[in-house]
Amino acid sequence: MCSVTDIRMPTNSAQVTLVAPGCFSELSVSEPELNPAKGDSARIAAELNAASVLKTDYSSYEQAVLGSLGQAGVALGDLPVAQHCLLIDAQASSYTDCVCAELVHLQADTSNARLIPHQALDISADDSKRLVESVNGLVEEDGLKLIRKDTGELYFTGMPAMQLDSWPAHSLATGKIANYLPRQSEAGDWRRLLTEVQMLFHDHPVNAERAQRQLLPINAIWFWGGRRLEQYAPTDVDTLVAADAFSHGLASALKIPVRDASAIDWQAIDGKVVIVELGVYDAWLKGDVDALLQAKHTLNTRWIEPAQQAVADGLIQQFVLDGCEGQAIVETQKKRTGFSLLSSSRRLFSQLTGSTSAKSPTAKSSKRS
Repeated sequence: MCSVTDIRMPTNSAQVTLVAPGCFSELSVSEPELNPAKGDSARIAAELNAASVLKTDYSSYEQAVLGSLGQAGVALGDLPVAQHCLLIDAQASSYTDCVCAELVHLQADTSNARLIPHQALDISADDSKRLVESVNGLVEEDGLKLIRKDTGELYFTGMPAMQLDSWPAHSLATGKIANYLPRQSEAGDWRRLLTEVQMLFHDHPVNAERAQRQLLPINAIWFWGGRRLEQYAPTDVDTLVAADAFSHGLASALKIPVRDASAIDWQAIDGKVVIVELGVYDAWLKGDVDALLQAKHTLNTRWIEPAQQAVADGLIQQFVLDGCEGQAIVETQKKRTGFSLLSSSRRLFSQLTGSTSAKSPTAKSSKRS
């Protein structure tokens, strides 16, 4: 039995937000012990903390990062991603009208097509370089260029991006795309480019070789994320922990220090901290169930459980777990009485993670906003 005197009250106002897309995703397994999200983290939350569900406007991790760092919300078609991914690149000043470009497979049916993201296509560096070279041969006369960074990301430059309102490729993964193509009347150049690239890739030698290896063809490039953020709101975030280029670029613009995960000391955490962890989401996009299970286990043991324990121990005041699906779990220290009550945390984790069917971690309405 837990008494009031057993409780250590919060010693500071530290707040931790963990942006972890896919953390509430459902797995195609039924055994609770195989789903880490239903294991120790739920047990610790049930025993230690009070929890509530917070509705959010975030359905992509980029939206969640922007919001967590104090910036105004933007629609999925208006994300300023390329701007911030290239902000940390030494050559960024030479790029104009830049958008994200992703090699994808469009799986056509009678009236629509499904988008298979690059993470699920096993694209080699050689495949990518050869396709980029072919695209540049197609567009260079118009002063356009497809840039491939050493890390493999692609960016398309030279074409005005304000008329491009496509959603991120990862937000459409395995979903139908007809309602998410560039739809503005001024976006005709983008629609033509999409078609020209599809024709270029149709009988490309790279795809002939991929067919021999029993791999899906790379038959399109998806362009998105070319809007620009011209003004930044003040932020009260003291520290960002992240490895992705977008988070790093946004932190650089806001002058927020970025720390390595190994530098986090739960005994001495202070201020407002935002952590971005994409391991679970990357595994889901790849379609690798084993990797997804492992990533969930790592997420729980590395971040969720220590944060929950820190709340219970009074080391941090609040822990927010944002799955980038329009809702987040907010945990604070539970007010104890002379007996133990079942915390709402357990029910929340069960509702948000407990299912036996596979489902996208970014399930959205079929209506485009």
